[in-house]
Amino acid sequence: MSSADKLQTFLTLVECRSFTETAKRLYTSQPTVSNHIQQLESQYGTALFHRSGKSVVLTNKGKVLYDYAQRIMSLYQEAASELQNETQPAFPIYVCKELNTYLLSGLIKRFVEMYPEKTLQVQVVDSIEIHMKLQQKKTNLAVMPLSPADDYVHYGYESESLFTEELLLVASPEHPWSKRKMLYLRDLSHQRLLVPKNEYMQDAITKALHRNQLPLEIIPMENLEKIKEEIKRSKTLAFLPYYAVNKSISNGELITRPVAGLQIRRSNGFVLRKNIVLTEPEQAFYSFAKQSF
Repeated sequence: MSSADKLQTFLTLVECRSFTETAKRLYTSQPTVSNHIQQLESQYGTALFHRSGKSVVLTNKGKVLYDYAQRIMSLYQEAASELQNETQPAFPIYVCKELNTYLLSGLIKRFVEMYPEKTLQVQVVDSIEIHMKLQQKKTNLAVMPLSPADDYVHYGYESESLFTEELLLVASPEHPWSKRKMLYLRDLSHQRLLVPKNEYMQDAITKALHRNQLPLEIIPMENLEKIKEEIKRSKTLAFLPYYAVNKSISNGELITRPVAGLQIRRSNGFVLRKNIVLTEPEQAFYSFAKQSF
């Protein structure tokens, strides 16, 4: 077994903190994982982990090796990328459809105009499809809403927030609440609430409402635009992202009212593949997007 394999086992165990989970992640056996760690500890003459029940934590010496192991694996990947550059297919950057519609399409257009020499593949899809591509290792970089509960971190990725936004309670200007400056949690009881079919946004909204034990009639709808149109012609309500409704609020098509004691926030940003050196166009887009927020 190569040194790279043992270091990969070591890095995965640091992430999982469990021999069992590491074996599952690497599609190998638990004794093999234990053997790799034992060989490394024998090679360096020191314990790398404190073992406590079924969990493990890095020792001080283990932390030193962790820093070096990350750099070593990154160099392995960089070398492979350079050597396979002519034959290795370029992965697209996946962008969440709703973020692109209301926010990122202009940013992408500016990037292409400023860096015409950078050949950038961008695929605009919904969040569910992005999660599938992450699990299949079909991208190095994605831009999407982030959630602590997302499982992409279990598939070799990490997240980096670009911006956090509030989901605003919106209604029609004709709604009876249009004269109110402030709403209270009790006002929402038994109201009809429109939510997008996107399960990740639904989850953010319903969890916040359930925490406050609010009984509402939840009505799923296809997308944010259909929700906005339905709100304009009815007494329904919705919690929608700021970027999706700020123009409609500014021009008077919709109104928003704060709810005392209730705030629903969501983070949006990058999901990046671990231990991978981004291609030049990917790195350029990543840096450009970070500077734009």
